[in-house]
Amino acid sequence: MLTARGLSHSFTAGTASPTEALESCLQRISNLDESIGAFSTVLTDTALTEASERTAELLRGETRGPLHGIPVAIKELFDVRGAIGDYGSDVLAGRTSDFDAEVVRRLRRAGAVVVGTTRSHEFGWGITTQHPTRMGTRNPRNLERVPGGSSGGSAAAVASGMVPLAVGSDTGGSVRIPASFCGINGLKPTFGLVSRTGGVALAPSFDTLGALGRSMDDVAMLVSAMSGADPADPGCAGRSFRYEPYTPSTIEGARIGRSANLMGPGLDPSVGEIYERAINTLEELGAEIVEIDLPDAQSILDAFVPLQMAEAHHVHNQSMGIYPEHEKDYGADVRSRLHAAAAVTVADYLRAQEERRRIIASFDRQLQFVDALISPISAVGPSHIDNSDEGVLDGEVRPLRELVMPFTVPQNMTGLPTGIVRAGHDADRLPVGVQLTAPRWREDTAVAVAGALQLALGPIRIADVQNRLDGS
Repeated sequence: MLTARGLSHSFTAGTASPTEALESCLQRISNLDESIGAFSTVLTDTALTEASERTAELLRGETRGPLHGIPVAIKELFDVRGAIGDYGSDVLAGRTSDFDAEVVRRLRRAGAVVVGTTRSHEFGWGITTQHPTRMGTRNPRNLERVPGGSSGGSAAAVASGMVPLAVGSDTGGSVRIPASFCGINGLKPTFGLVSRTGGVALAPSFDTLGALGRSMDDVAMLVSAMSGADPADPGCAGRSFRYEPYTPSTIEGARIGRSANLMGPGLDPSVGEIYERAINTLEELGAEIVEIDLPDAQSILDAFVPLQMAEAHHVHNQSMGIYPEHEKDYGADVRSRLHAAAAVTVADYLRAQEERRRIIASFDRQLQFVDALISPISAVGPSHIDNSDEGVLDGEVRPLRELVMPFTVPQNMTGLPTGIVRAGHDADRLPVGVQLTAPRWREDTAVAVAGALQLALGPIRIADVQNRLDGS
């Protein structure tokens, strides 16, 4: 399957049409999704109508931009008219979305064809996209492993070639973790660049919509179309990101930061080798690697937890009014987090907010001296489906969250834009990603540095799921 940019060029050249592209996506969904579980709803009839309209517009010489006719999937935390709208939870079973979220309206206006909604961890509060009563999503690179979360369905849909692009969201790593585990690219923009109107919140001061795709160019194109002012979202800053196609080849003279303080629990040896190789590749491209002094990853996570918990509890208890009244309908993991969240005090929240301000100031200050910051996304590869909440580091079984979130939470605490690059494969032949974090509102820098690194490391290909299903 072509990348989104490749499809756009084919549409312009007349060698393919939006209808043909969508039909290819639908056929692949039909062939593979019973085994992967990436989609919660496939809007076949609506998508075919949209693709036909986009095809007719092209025949008249009309185009809405680079997303014209491109099939796109939407994470189920955001409403899509006519799709299941229960946000991955039995608490809201039976709910259907009557309206499009603002981001979906923007993508339709930009010419995208909305294929359907992808599975999320329940209410977005988890990093495995597994559920006790529903089909959990599997990793297309290895069907016995999790895809990451909470945007696991979006990442799996892209990695398996069901769609070229998908919308995700990131509160504590939920775009970056599945992008890394599934071996694709992603972009988490600056907090406030993209409207969240029409979706369910997890922790409103952190929630950030982002993109998953198979090139940095593609994810930049998607975020560009999603960005812009929205008076209905108090967190939306009224800024836009302008997508400009580019061909990255060198970052000669760029200063790339790294920080020993962000290494959290340490890395599995094979993951560590890939991380160092990525840094060496940046140097070969002409970048200068600079050690910078940032707050300790564990201290950042310690401040993040009470903030996220308090905000999530408020959303479920006050904004939606569904907890604890419907406590029994939650999955055990989310229910236990809500129970723990009830114990967070106002004093806890205020202390954590003070620490957050210190963390933001430190990152903003240090990023004045570098163009971007490179860091790992996880200490280990994706966990096994049967033990999805556990990982193994240095022979010790530990909660997966302890091995992942120290690496991903700093970008949520600071709200900074981050590009994700597939950097290699670990000892189990599973993908390993790295993240490039840029200064606030510098999505262009994150995309350029990440894109140059990805080009040097090699293209991302779709997972060969069909051969594994066929046993060949």
